[in-house]
Amino acid sequence: MTDINKQYGIVLCGLGRMGKIHLKNIMGNRKLRLEYIIETDLEKANKTVTENGLNNTKVVDFVNAKQAITDDSVQGVIICTPTHTHEDLVLMTLHAGKHTLCEKPLATNLKKAAECYKLAEKQNVILLCAFNRRFDPQLRELYCRKSELGLVQSIKICSRDSPRPPIEFLRISGGIFHDCIVHDMDMARWMTGEEPEMVYSIAHCHDPEIQALDDHDSVFVVMKFPSGILAHIDVSRHCLFGYDQTVQLYGSKGNLISGNPRKSGLISDGGNVNDDIFYSFTDRYEKAYIQELVHFVELMENPNAECCIKPKDTLQASFLSQAAEDSWKEKRTIDVNKHRNLILGELAEHHLFK
Repeated sequence: MTDINKQYGIVLCGLGRMGKIHLKNIMGNRKLRLEYIIETDLEKANKTVTENGLNNTKVVDFVNAKQAITDDSVQGVIICTPTHTHEDLVLMTLHAGKHTLCEKPLATNLKKAAECYKLAEKQNVILLCAFNRRFDPQLRELYCRKSELGLVQSIKICSRDSPRPPIEFLRISGGIFHDCIVHDMDMARWMTGEEPEMVYSIAHCHDPEIQALDDHDSVFVVMKFPSGILAHIDVSRHCLFGYDQTVQLYGSKGNLISGNPRKSGLISDGGNVNDDIFYSFTDRYEKAYIQELVHFVELMENPNAECCIKPKDTLQASFLSQAAEDSWKEKRTIDVNKHRNLILGELAEHHLFK
């Protein structure tokens, strides 16, 4: 029986864009107690602790991360540091036997990410990779109602950033395919319940600063699934009118669209919506991030609870993003099954991918 008064000690790694979101949600969850903040900028971290009245929260730098993570008062760790640091922190937390919520990706390549999941299995602890869109109420409603469409024939996903991320972030983001499109690959797999059999992509860069990073700011991806479902993904690093995120499912009995929510639901006499769409991901997915953390707590509370983002989901989304990038680089359509064996080798047959 679950103890309704039990709290779980948490370590928050990083106080960047995502760290600030998680901090707010930790403070708002009565099941959690923030034991440590690990941050390079100690002045910023101490100021955050003071401003939020976190009198019992300790601040350490990454040199002393192990001290915080191995503390007996800690049961869970949330990792939202730069991408290249994820793997080392994930392995440290798992070796310490701590439940872990990590922003994607878990590691810099698929084989290393798979090793993280293998260690989590061995240690019998939770490793939840944060694909936040799965927790969005509007997208979950679309998923639950897709049976109304009869035979699903196509899915269209639009993901346009607002504002354009800072160039400092883009430099360490892993590129548009692995930072942005990975979310859309997960969405396409989730909504269709299938794995694509072919992937083709085209890309271009309009922004000189992003071009200097040898990256792209605009990508189209098309995919075909075994049942015949066609997918189209439209991704951009910049959108003037707000954070443009839509998903449309078209089927034999009609279509359903998850459109852009408005800041206000007010409609004028003329039928016009009186407010703009959300400006950034922090606003658009505010509820999703809250529910993501609630799910993490549920998994810590109940060892028999089912994690809604399984290792296969994380690994397949990353693999498909790689396939899309390879399609662009090689200027060809990728046969997914052949490419999986080429990229993953023996790992393709591991149960983590089943």
